[in-house]
Amino acid sequence: MIDIVSTSTIIFENLFCSMRFHLEGWPFAPNYYAIATYFIWQELLRRSDLQVSYQANPSAPHDSNPILDRLLGQLSIPTPDHPRDSNSADICLRVSPEVDFTPTDSQKTGILTAPQWGTLLNISPENVSLAPNITLITPTMWCKDGLLRGGIPPHQVAVIPPGVDTEIFHPLTSPDRQELRKSLDWDYYFVFIHVSNLENTDGLRPLLKAFAGVVEVYPHARLVLKGCTPQGEKLLLESSQAILTDAEATRVQPRLAYIGDNLPLESVAKLYQAADVYVSPDVAPGLNLPILEAIACGLPVIYSEGSPAQEWTHPDFGWAISSQFRTFVIDYKTRFLLHPNWEHLLTLMQQAIEQPQIGTMARELVPQFVAQKFTWKHTVDRILEVLNPQSKPPAALGLNIGGAHINSPPRNLVVEGWRWLPHSYALINSHQLLELNQRSPLKLFHRDMPYVTTDWQPSRGLFTQEEEAILDSIPIPPEDLKADVTLRMYCPFNLASSDSKKTFVFGCTEWGIVPQTILRGMGVKSLREAHLNSDSIIITASEWSRQGFLNSGAVPERMAIVPLGFDPKVHYPLNEEDRNSLRRELGWNDYFVILNIGIMWNERQGVARLLKAFAQIAESYPEARLVLKGRDAIFKSKESIKAASKQVLTDAQMDLVKPRISYIGDNLSATEIARLYKAADLYVSPYSAEGFNLPVLEAVACGTPVICTKGGPTDEFTREDFSFYINSQLKCFQDSEGDTKFYLEPDGNHLVELMENALKNPDLRNKNKSAGCEFVRARFTWSKVCDRLLEVLLSS
Repeated sequence: MIDIVSTSTIIFENLFCSMRFHLEGWPFAPNYYAIATYFIWQELLRRSDLQVSYQANPSAPHDSNPILDRLLGQLSIPTPDHPRDSNSADICLRVSPEVDFTPTDSQKTGILTAPQWGTLLNISPENVSLAPNITLITPTMWCKDGLLRGGIPPHQVAVIPPGVDTEIFHPLTSPDRQELRKSLDWDYYFVFIHVSNLENTDGLRPLLKAFAGVVEVYPHARLVLKGCTPQGEKLLLESSQAILTDAEATRVQPRLAYIGDNLPLESVAKLYQAADVYVSPDVAPGLNLPILEAIACGLPVIYSEGSPAQEWTHPDFGWAISSQFRTFVIDYKTRFLLHPNWEHLLTLMQQAIEQPQIGTMARELVPQFVAQKFTWKHTVDRILEVLNPQSKPPAALGLNIGGAHINSPPRNLVVEGWRWLPHSYALINSHQLLELNQRSPLKLFHRDMPYVTTDWQPSRGLFTQEEEAILDSIPIPPEDLKADVTLRMYCPFNLASSDSKKTFVFGCTEWGIVPQTILRGMGVKSLREAHLNSDSIIITASEWSRQGFLNSGAVPERMAIVPLGFDPKVHYPLNEEDRNSLRRELGWNDYFVILNIGIMWNERQGVARLLKAFAQIAESYPEARLVLKGRDAIFKSKESIKAASKQVLTDAQMDLVKPRISYIGDNLSATEIARLYKAADLYVSPYSAEGFNLPVLEAVACGTPVICTKGGPTDEFTREDFSFYINSQLKCFQDSEGDTKFYLEPDGNHLVELMENALKNPDLRNKNKSAGCEFVRARFTWSKVCDRLLEVLLSS
């Protein structure tokens, strides 16, 4: 027998092959990826129409001790013929716990991986760049959600369950099982079994706690733990000490059996065949082959609700542990986990003991269930289907509309949202309505939704009279209308299904999560549960904002990014003569004017940071002026500025900047605000937490140089050739509600340096006009944004 890891490349060649398949495997065991590698390879070799080659994955730890041959026991490994260049293959499949996006020269490349913590921990979404011929293959929807949270495009992910070898993993006849149990000295006990690395992610602690309660009532219960790593016994001891009282440990110890040796698969199968129930209280599940192996041996399963076991278990022979979806943060990276309720697990384990007939029925009926869905043949069939070079890649979300008209039958679109308010959601909604109203044959309806407070009052004059007339003309939907699409444009978010065929909800997250204040307004305890229990699709404006929804548990596959836009008829640069005339009209002609527009929320928008930097600038450049445009109609903007000034400025600095700062708190129309952009010399936004930051986009469109925080949503619509980025660090804190909020902390000294550089270099404006305006006009007008919006709304 030849060891699978003893040679770098193993080939099985057939002269009549029609397709070349190269497998990059993970050969070192005990590891579920190694087991999967072997059985996929074995199944591939059975295909007469395939020419198969194999090599160890380059990222595999080659200094490890190869022990796969011991795990495989008497299973034979075919002898290779001669090496083949993997680059000549039609298909390459890479099996590895480490995600490696390196492209191959094969026509199609598959990467089999299963992210454990519900995301890609070492990869940032903005850095994900997949070649179009790469597909990530993952075993469960939990893992797929993790890949999507990590930034993998949905159309490049395929869910393919792993398999089991039913010649190894199968139930025994009743006499054979009784004989096996007798040989193991299990014949008088009710045996629970669990196989894993015995880490916290495997749910060992709730299992031990629940078992301690079980044996108090049922002393004949036993728990068999099969570890898969040399650290298993140490981890078991640590978990026992952390979770069990001395009295509980005394009860559990004589009733618990730990097996740390590496066993052949046939021996592991015997453990399943002899046991009564498999228990898997997963916390952060990845590739969990033991569940399938146990099921194939006829065991009923107790599993965490929402875990992969729920996708694999026969509904009649499984018990779901009540579990909560939770997140926690390590090194500014959100991890996702399940929190199984150990008390409910205790109840289910007791029920399993009280209902032994469930196990008898499972051993009779489950083998057929497994044989129909979960063999390695099924797995490889599906892999070949997904990676077939002749198959067309699945399309990304959306239709290619591109233009002012929709080449399709009339569609009814009901928009529920805010209007007549200087709030970003109301302004965005109004701009989109004005654009969508031009899209024939779309039938547009609008239903005004109540504001969040009676302090907010409708305000006219935010748009031109002509535009307001158009907005007024959009009809209210009839009561009996069953529309194609409902789009909600207000807050708090309403994820409930509508009467339309499809429901979309627009929203943005600023702090990297959906905070408790919003959840209370929604009337829900968990965004994940609210999203799972509806068919709604969340639309958000940036990848930063998308990650915030995902961090709070949104279903990744039901999210779409549609950026915000600007009106090129309003936001455009002036020629020098007109600009000088406007500056004289505003009284700005003798000054260098720095502009910032927003609600002036200091914690999010960095008002204090801007004031402190401006105070330093004003000391050296007396011609500098700061213009702040707030929104007093919906936020105490002026009071926020005063509070920020007292927070960061000395009395001397206050005296210096006070005559150099202008504040505008009244409502202005889009045209009036655009005049500020066009006349200003510099737009500065040292924000910490934004969902998109539309004023930065509008400033760029008006030809104004921009300084903004690096690392946030503005990275998605600005570029270095026309924007200047403030160095920043990603940080987080826990607020009084217990929420972990993410934010960017811009470098104050670097901000001053950039502002001073802008003052010294008046030619920056011309640079911005030529680069920035051209860039955003090609991508971010409301017309182009609504093209993308309709792709999402009307996609099948």
